[in-house]
Amino acid sequence: MRLALFGFGHVGRALARLLLATRDRHAFTVTAIVTARHGAVVDKRGVDLAAALTRERLGDDAAPIGKLPADVLVEMTTLDARTGEPALTYIREALGARLHVVTSNKGPLAVAFRELHERARANKRLLRYEATVADCLPVFDLARAALPLAEIRELRGIVSSTCNHVLSMAAGGASLHTALAEAQRLGIAEADPSNDLEGHDASAKAAILANALMGADLTPADVSREPIDDEAVRHHRATGDLLVAAGRHLDDERVTVAGALVARQADAGVVGLDHPLHDDAAAVGHAGLAHAVDGRELAQRRDQPLRAHPQQALERPGQRAAGAVLLERATTDRGRV
Repeated sequence: MRLALFGFGHVGRALARLLLATRDRHAFTVTAIVTARHGAVVDKRGVDLAAALTRERLGDDAAPIGKLPADVLVEMTTLDARTGEPALTYIREALGARLHVVTSNKGPLAVAFRELHERARANKRLLRYEATVADCLPVFDLARAALPLAEIRELRGIVSSTCNHVLSMAAGGASLHTALAEAQRLGIAEADPSNDLEGHDASAKAAILANALMGADLTPADVSREPIDDEAVRHHRATGDLLVAAGRHLDDERVTVAGALVARQADAGVVGLDHPLHDDAAAVGHAGLAHAVDGRELAQRRDQPLRAHPQQALERPGQRAAGAVLLERATTDRGRV
């Protein structure tokens, strides 16, 4: 299976190293690497990944997504949690060109979840995004494989390593400035941590989780954010509150996030999924692994026809959808988101 990598930063390089280290265990060939600042290389025979990892500039090859010698677009470009661009355009073009898509980019899924899934179904392609939340921990795969008939009505999880680290240090008495500086020194926090501290990262993840696992139709704009600032740190130190509340009660959906932490709470359904996630380590390698896992599924299923069917009742006039539409193998009754 031929892969086109869009983006070759920390996550892209981690994926390349993983593909090299496990070359005897997979059938992937990287035929294109495209970046915004370091050029691009396209080779239908296969890109030399070891050489690419040593270069500052990859080359000057150029080709529209639809003309790339690839079966899968692996999208790993810079996050814009508010607009989803430029990744949203790349994914739309790839699905339109009948490429499968694997992405770690939260932006496109957060702002256009239903649209992208509808495009994938219309073109009989798969869209996978395990790396968007919790890196390589199985969140969406778990729901597809183990909970195909369940109505998930409760989720709790820590979704930002940056904010989790900051609040954990704050609980021990550190100031916001000290905790943030330490997170940046460890490589956990970005040089500009505003996406995390202002809750944009968490609101994007909250929208994806609610849409994928609870059949919601949310964007980050629907999520109430509580920024992490000095006042929030003092409150957390004094009360130990998670500073988050979210829920879905029948047709009433409410999601609130405080930068790092997101919870969804609702009446008990068939299954209540409580999956706290805690990771203070920089996890670009984990994200690379999640891409490889998604890609392996595509490789295993490339020759099997797909069909779409509703897991639960679909949207009725004036009411949000009660469940997600799943893609499944025509030869099995196991639901897959």
